[in-house]
Amino acid sequence: MAERGQQAKWDLQQLWVPLACLGDGLCIWLAFGVGYWLRSLSPHQLLPWDLYAGLGLLTIFSYWGVQAGLGGYTEPKRLSHFEEWVSLLVGLGCTFGLILAGAFFIRSVSLSRLVLGYAGVMALLGMTLTRAGLRLGMGQLLSRGYGRRQVIWVGSQSVLADVLERLGRTPHLGFEIVAWAVAEPAISGESSRPQDGHAVQAPLLQPESSWSILERLDPGHLIAYLQIHPEVQEVWFGQPDLATAPLLLSLQALSVQVRLVPDILAFLTVNLSLQSLDGIPLLTLREPPLRYAHNRWIKRAVDVVGSLVGLMCLSPVFLGIAALVAWSSPGPIFYFQERVSLDGQSFWIAKFRTMRVDAEGSAQPGWTRPGDPRRTAIGAFLRRANLDELPQLWNVLKGEMSLVGPRPERPYFVQQFSQEIPKYLDRHLVKTGLTGWAQIHGLRGDTSIARRTQYDLYYVQNWSLWLDLRILAITLWQGMRGQLTGY
Repeated sequence: MAERGQQAKWDLQQLWVPLACLGDGLCIWLAFGVGYWLRSLSPHQLLPWDLYAGLGLLTIFSYWGVQAGLGGYTEPKRLSHFEEWVSLLVGLGCTFGLILAGAFFIRSVSLSRLVLGYAGVMALLGMTLTRAGLRLGMGQLLSRGYGRRQVIWVGSQSVLADVLERLGRTPHLGFEIVAWAVAEPAISGESSRPQDGHAVQAPLLQPESSWSILERLDPGHLIAYLQIHPEVQEVWFGQPDLATAPLLLSLQALSVQVRLVPDILAFLTVNLSLQSLDGIPLLTLREPPLRYAHNRWIKRAVDVVGSLVGLMCLSPVFLGIAALVAWSSPGPIFYFQERVSLDGQSFWIAKFRTMRVDAEGSAQPGWTRPGDPRRTAIGAFLRRANLDELPQLWNVLKGEMSLVGPRPERPYFVQQFSQEIPKYLDRHLVKTGLTGWAQIHGLRGDTSIARRTQYDLYYVQNWSLWLDLRILAITLWQGMRGQLTGY
């Protein structure tokens, strides 16, 4: 039997770690050279370059060890760009901290702190650019099919449709589902059956469905199929109950990577933690983190400090916007609208008025759309820049909202969506926010409510102070780059 995965000529995932290590080491080495050169431009008695060159090599090996301990050298798709950058920052900070601590105890050698400072800054800059280029290059290759890992899906189509849609949006992850192992026919009356371990093409559901082009095979023939298709490297179980012990042992013998994909909505608001009972793994179900009092106090402290700082620093901006709103059209400066937040409680959200006073009237509530004629001249600008949302800092200070959380909706839409989307009301296990996990992923305004709910429920399940700070940082970054435009 051919070695599994040999037909994938380029295994880019295996190349990631050596390329990342090589790039990091080269950046640190060059950073020491640049730091030494910058320090030598000013009159100062510097030790010979050979000493700093040796220190650079020691720093490289130390950094590799620190990053390995922090888990920084993992598959690129497991870390976001922000997480990877923070990993670089923390790794360099720990490494240079160790170098400085060691230099403190070696009194016979007087190292230039400026050289080390320059080297640290230049290393961070170089590694940031190198990792970005490495990700971009590998993503482009994976998107074009090079090194893509072929996958067989085992189970029904309840989760398969969502997985295929997500893989279609993110081809740079490098996965391709090529076959579907399912026991029951996808449509009633279907008579096609695989024979002798070979898959047959079968129209599944609608001809235009994304899974209709997948090869179809019976789970009982899965091992035989894998034996004659060594290019398939992974098996994903959409129904974990089908992953029986004998089957998993057979897959392990074939060196096949196995992944379990549970029903997404079934687990979105369940906080799972892995524990061990004398070597026996236990999955423990817990409440969402913000149902614990100490986490709520931490989040509230961040909200109070953040909203106070924001209100004080942005007060001149508030005055300028208020003057422009009053000048642009007759009517009040602020607009108040009923929204729903924590535990379904209603509150009145504050915004700068961006539409005519009679914009909605008695009509049924609806979304604002691109080119909406109800907007005022200054209102269109405020919405594009999201400056109309600034008064909600007052809602945050009052405790009605949070800086980070699911976006608040009107009671009319809450009632409508709760009847259409499973677990929609679980969004209200936390306070609504100015920005959120869904918003930084582009789910703003008139976008898919189902997808937005999935991101919101992920936030509810996985809240941490670090996640909040990360969302705030990404929001500021996207705002500076003009990626948070509204309408």
